[in-house]
Amino acid sequence: MSPTFLAMQVLVLTSGAPGVLRRGWSLAAGSMTMLLLISFGGLSLLSALPDFQTGQPSYEQAAILIVAGLALLAVAAVIRRRPSHPDAALERVVDAGPPVLFAVGALRLAINATTLALYIPALHMITQSSVDIAAKAVVFAMLFAITEIAVVGPVLAVTIMGDRAKPVLTRIHLAIEQRSRTLTLVTCAGFGAVLIAVGIRVLTQVG
Repeated sequence: MSPTFLAMQVLVLTSGAPGVLRRGWSLAAGSMTMLLLISFGGLSLLSALPDFQTGQPSYEQAAILIVAGLALLAVAAVIRRRPSHPDAALERVVDAGPPVLFAVGALRLAINATTLALYIPALHMITQSSVDIAAKAVVFAMLFAITEIAVVGPVLAVTIMGDRAKPVLTRIHLAIEQRSRTLTLVTCAGFGAVLIAVGIRVLTQVG
């Protein structure tokens, strides 16, 4: 879950500008559209690997896990060295129209290294698995929903509950914002180390 996406969506929904729901759903639609494009492109490429549907450990699996883990550790190192500061982009898009927010949602997802570093290995596990297509579809739907919950959850809550949801969303946003840097740092470092460890373990199991 991306704290940045959550912050952006909550700011859009509580900005007071007209067309709140339309703008909130535009942001969510941009993110979901880009994730679908990445998913289908990734599934096409990953299904061409030799370990497609084998269910067995492979060098490809190890490489993807280790590279993703190194990417997350690199992000953690950058966050640790960089001083915390407000995201100026958030303030600029709060009152933007639906087309702009759709584009922002798509672009933000496409360049979100932490999300992709976890999402691509998960996609590979799906393509590599030897389970039937129905099980794969269920797992993919769960993966997609978990990835998008930060941007879809808030606007869905406001759609269902109306203005009653906004104070709750604001409190959640403030609580996460106060700990955003620490949460991101710990998440990147922790998952990075886990992915590398699992990748090395897979290497020892190949053959």
